[in-house]
Amino acid sequence: MQPIPAVNRWHTHYLAHPLYRPVRRFVPALADWPGQTEYDALLAAARADGAPLPDTLRFVCELEPETYYEAHIGATGEVPTRPQNGHDWFNALAWLAWPQAKAALNRRHVRAIARGEIQRGPLRDAATLLDECGVIVATSDPALGQALDDMRWQELFIARRADWGRRIDAFTLGHAVMEMGLTPHLGWCGKALILEVAPDFFGQGDAARQRQLDDALAARLDDDAFLPRPRALCPLPLLGIPGWWPDNENPAFYDNTAYFCPTRRAKSPTVSA
Repeated sequence: MQPIPAVNRWHTHYLAHPLYRPVRRFVPALADWPGQTEYDALLAAARADGAPLPDTLRFVCELEPETYYEAHIGATGEVPTRPQNGHDWFNALAWLAWPQAKAALNRRHVRAIARGEIQRGPLRDAATLLDECGVIVATSDPALGQALDDMRWQELFIARRADWGRRIDAFTLGHAVMEMGLTPHLGWCGKALILEVAPDFFGQGDAARQRQLDDALAARLDDDAFLPRPRALCPLPLLGIPGWWPDNENPAFYDNTAYFCPTRRAKSPTVSA
């Protein structure tokens, strides 16, 4: 596997990397950055394919909402989308791949704003961090989830390496993580949310697994007692995931304790250490 190439104009070579597995099937063949017509076609194709998208959802280019971003989406279904902007492109793809979870995240923001949380507090900070930087880690073995939460990297990535793809796997939700994946670097981390799944989860196809995770995550996000603060998310050094970076085939790669830190990092809405 080669490192993910940087994007100068527009291409889809990055889609071969497992980071982009959740969004891969939604990406059309485009010669250049999409405009409004292409965004509308993207949404129509996903709806025709059965994606359970909100009826009013639309990616609107060059929209400057008069109210808060999340409040505008909640009231109108219109997602402000900047043209020729990779961050917003991946946000649109994340909506297609995680339609129920993204809608639940928006409802969470709307509820918090209605309660007076205009300036972001812990609940909205956690929702934003998941939306921007989140990686859903599905596991059928609680011991693997605990190893991640405890930041026991040698156990998670070396001793239990054969379990990746069989008892544990990572599914990208955060659109900032997707954007930064175009130019990966040591220090690059996501924020992991661990979801326990049944053992037969890993025998299902990509689309079925994606739907199951989307359903489960949306149901949890509609309960504001779930994910109450950013610290509920685990740091995840993305270049350490087996199959995600060629250098991690060498066990010595994990000796870098500046990257594979043995203690929980400070809560921060960034994707790099």
